[in-house]
Amino acid sequence: MTKEEKLIIIDKIILTASSIDYSNGDLMTQCEDDAKSFVRNVIAKDSDWIKRINAIRWSVGIFTSSTPDSAFVNAWNSGKQEFVGVLNSIKTEVELYSNIDPSENCISDKLKSDKIFIVHGKNDAMKLAVARVITQLNLNPIILHEQPNKGRTIIEKFERLSANISFAIVLLSADDLMSDGKHRARQNVILELGYFIAKLGRENVIALYDTSSNEIEIPSDITGVLYEPYDKPDGAWQFELVQELQAAGFPVDANSLI
Repeated sequence: MTKEEKLIIIDKIILTASSIDYSNGDLMTQCEDDAKSFVRNVIAKDSDWIKRINAIRWSVGIFTSSTPDSAFVNAWNSGKQEFVGVLNSIKTEVELYSNIDPSENCISDKLKSDKIFIVHGKNDAMKLAVARVITQLNLNPIILHEQPNKGRTIIEKFERLSANISFAIVLLSADDLMSDGKHRARQNVILELGYFIAKLGRENVIALYDTSSNEIEIPSDITGVLYEPYDKPDGAWQFELVQELQAAGFPVDANSLI
């Protein structure tokens, strides 16, 4: 199958998924199956893209009889947005690597740095909790303000520290209150999120967002990046983080967190 033929198929799946609404869940399930079949036959049978698709949540995690229908619709639409983002990332992989022999890939897991860059805002508790988890996984958390300046400006310091980074965790905390009553992360955090997407690829960036305050704004134009709520019950975000690190090639074990 040529690259052009592959792109025609994945474009068709993307177009179909984008047009499905909440009332047609069966068609979306079929679309998911088509996407996983494409990945198995075009990329690899055990590709991490299949894990990403299977991990998409299409409904609210906790609900009661009084939960409004809008909550289910919003959750489903959020799942759809994530699914389309993953499909676009798969398309990008096909565009870039379809004609490359895997044996010629010069990027080795052995060369992967153990340094995990943590981008954060004002929520120190969130920052420290994530850094602790990274340390428990025998990886090295890199936090900008904790590193020596050595006479460098902030941007020079940031560029130096991010030079040997293989994975970034971006913490979106409710730092700035907007006129509509919603909160958003500090703008330097959004800037650094975009920086690491460009530098590392979307599959090596995870964004944890704080939902303890009012609704926090999530950048809608950055598709394909995994967004995880930080304040899940029982600290479930920690195990979601482990799964993403494993998918990125880090030899981490969730048992280290117990």
